[in-house]
Amino acid sequence: MTTAEMLTVLGDRLEDTSGDLFSDTVKLRYLNIAQDKLIQLLNPHLLTDLQTLKVDITLLTDNDVDTHFKSYFIPNNTTLDSTPFGGVLGVLGIRVANSNFIRKISFDMAKDFTTGYFGFSATEPVYFAFKNRIYIYNTTAKVDCYFIKEPTALATSPTANSDLNAIFHDALVELAEAELWRLSNNQARKQDAEQRAYGMIGRYNQNPATQVVGEGLPFDHSSSNSLVDPIYPNHPI
Repeated sequence: MTTAEMLTVLGDRLEDTSGDLFSDTVKLRYLNIAQDKLIQLLNPHLLTDLQTLKVDITLLTDNDVDTHFKSYFIPNNTTLDSTPFGGVLGVLGIRVANSNFIRKISFDMAKDFTTGYFGFSATEPVYFAFKNRIYIYNTTAKVDCYFIKEPTALATSPTANSDLNAIFHDALVELAEAELWRLSNNQARKQDAEQRAYGMIGRYNQNPATQVVGEGLPFDHSSSNSLVDPIYPNHPI
């Protein structure tokens, strides 16, 4: 659906085709709120239309963490040419430029490393997020960043469209409808629209985008340096 079509559908569902209750400006405001909410509710691997790659990022240095984790970059529009949705939380992965991916660790693992309780390979780079920065250990080379970008705000242009895949447009409109019914203090209609939206989103999240079993599940880093696949864990022979 184009944005104009979404506005028309909203008018129909709100029984407000003439715009007496809600102007297009108000409807558009809540379509944009719904778009952001939908992105937060969908599994990141489904947001293929927002997935972005920025290559050859030059690392900066500081001593804010410790002498091991000195190299970092700030994942923002200045560095990545697009703003990640949710800042550092929108980062999907980091790799050494044109080389191997870098393993993500938790802040607790980084702390345990500095105290000697936890160890990493002397050559394997790892990274973690701290104060909206990406800190990297064991490399000073340029890196590439994979991330979910912020969507373009919906506009009233007749041909304007959401950056989200058309598959998700119905759920987007349902979420916007729920917010507008809340403004009208009609809780029954709000809950009805919300339940329809959540039902769609639940079905979307159950289906891997590339039909890979377990896609979107994190690997387990808790027990050792080795990655543990959540679907096909290592078993001794």
